[in-house]
Amino acid sequence: MNNDFYELIQYLDDKFVAVDKRLNELNVNFNNLTNTVDSYAHKADAYF
Repeated sequence: MNNDFYELIQYLDDKFVAVDKRLNELNVNFNNLTNTVDSYAHKADAYF
């Protein structure tokens, strides 16, 4: 019985680690996107 709980906890931990990594990747990509949009907005402001 304890082994079953250990396996379940290990499985869930692996899943949460994978989700955490993916969320970090999405956060980095979102930050890159917002920085790019800001850069183009400043260029547009200077142009007009």
